[in-house]
Amino acid sequence: MEYIWQKIEELRAQYEILREDRTPIDVFQFLEIDLGLDPIPFDDLLIKYRVEAAIMADFTGIYLDAEQYNLMEKGPAWRLNRLRFSVAHELAHYFLHRDLPQPQNFSSLPDFARWNASYGGKKYTVEQEANEFAGRLLVPENRLQTYFDEFSRDAGRIIPHFMESSEMRSQFAERAAPHFGVNAVVVAVRLDRDLLWPAS
Repeated sequence: MEYIWQKIEELRAQYEILREDRTPIDVFQFLEIDLGLDPIPFDDLLIKYRVEAAIMADFTGIYLDAEQYNLMEKGPAWRLNRLRFSVAHELAHYFLHRDLPQPQNFSSLPDFARWNASYGGKKYTVEQEANEFAGRLLVPENRLQTYFDEFSRDAGRIIPHFMESSEMRSQFAERAAPHFGVNAVVVAVRLDRDLLWPAS
C-alpha cells in the first residue's frame, strides 16, 4: 500500500483542495473543478449495477446514482458520506488503474459493468487498492492521529486501559467520523490500517 499512500501525498501537494487541513475533503468539487470530470447522474445506478458511482470507460466523467446525487444536499449525512467515499473510490481508479481498461470492453455501460465485475481477473486487488486510496484520501493519517491523541488524553484519565475496549474504539470512530465526512466504519478501518488502534 505504500505506493498508494505516496500517490495521495503527491496529489495533496499538487491540489490545495486535498490538503489535510481541508477535511472533509470535497471530492465533488475536486472531480468537477480541478480534474474537469463530468459528474453524470444516472437513473437507478445503484439498483441496476449495485454501485453508487462508476468511472466512465474513457475516464472523462463519473456516473453517480441520480437519487443519491439529487439528495446530496438534503438527505441524511450517512448517505452523503457514502457517496463521498464512493466518488473517492472511483477517483482511485482514475489515478491508479487507467492502464487496465481496453476499449473493446466498453462499447456500452453494461459492457463496462460486466468487465468491471472482474477487472480481467484482478477484481480483488483493484478494489482493495481503491478502498485504501479512498480511505486514506478522506481520512488523512496525521489528522486522525491528532484526533486520536486528543481523545486518548481524555479517555486515559477516565479509563486507564481504554484501548482494550472495543466499545471505546467504536465511540471514537463515531466521534471522529464527522470531521472527515465519512461514516464511522471508514474511521475504524483507518485505525487498523494506520496502526493507531487496531481491533483486538
